[in-house]
Amino acid sequence: MNVTLLKPYGFCKGVYNVINYINEIVAKHPNENIYCIGQLVHNEIVMKKLLSLNIKVLTGDKSKLIDSINKGVVIFSAHGTDEKIVQKAKEKGLIVYDAACPFVKQELNLIKNKVLGDNDVIYIGVKNHDESNAALAISNKIHFVGTIDDVNNLEITNKNIVVINQTTLSILDLKEIHNKIKEKFPSATFIDEICNSTRLRQEFFYKNKDKFDGVIIVGDKNSNNTNALKNVAEKLNYNVIMIDNYENIDLKWLERKNNILLASGTSTPNEVVQDICEKIKNR
Repeated sequence: MNVTLLKPYGFCKGVYNVINYINEIVAKHPNENIYCIGQLVHNEIVMKKLLSLNIKVLTGDKSKLIDSINKGVVIFSAHGTDEKIVQKAKEKGLIVYDAACPFVKQELNLIKNKVLGDNDVIYIGVKNHDESNAALAISNKIHFVGTIDDVNNLEITNKNIVVINQTTLSILDLKEIHNKIKEKFPSATFIDEICNSTRLRQEFFYKNKDKFDGVIIVGDKNSNNTNALKNVAEKLNYNVIMIDNYENIDLKWLERKNNILLASGTSTPNEVVQDICEKIKNR
């Protein structure tokens, strides 16, 4: 059995930076209560490590969570946060750190600038995802699209329309929605904001179609970029399974496989991917 490890694998640069950032914050505030507002990254293994550092992870309505904290350090998750909520935390006198991924910050700043430039923005994303919520909070001139059907319900009179997307979507889904928007709003301008690490992993499937008789994607079921990777593989008719550790592999699925591709989401720890790779090779 041959096992090909798709590179890059494991953490993207943004997640590496966030993990290092968190360790610096913990070292800097040894005597403070530290709260992570939202899942820092969508991976259970990573979140367990945070809990071992005595960081309290709070999920739910971010504004209400800030209301419940009167003292200490708050860290906003890597997926982006409504600026009004960040400001609210600062005004309460909390020690505030924003761990938003640089790609997400770039995307949110781009949306803000387009709205200020008298454009309406069609935002393509995953409903109720932190990144989408942060984008939609910028202005009421932002119109959310999660599926092709949502495009049919759009009513925009402004002729200046810019289409921007969440950074971790499936490139196949995004293309389909773009085509639908072009039909309804021919003058719209399109800006593809899928991050490099997500794009490279998905594009590998295009370039290597039919080379593998099985694909294993390693990542958390709550990770949007991992689910998008699986989505692309399935649409290209790969025989694909998604797991978060070796123990979850269906051994019967491995039978009669000759060439396996091992891929991972950008929030999956490198050591988890390497462990799975070695155990499969040693079977």
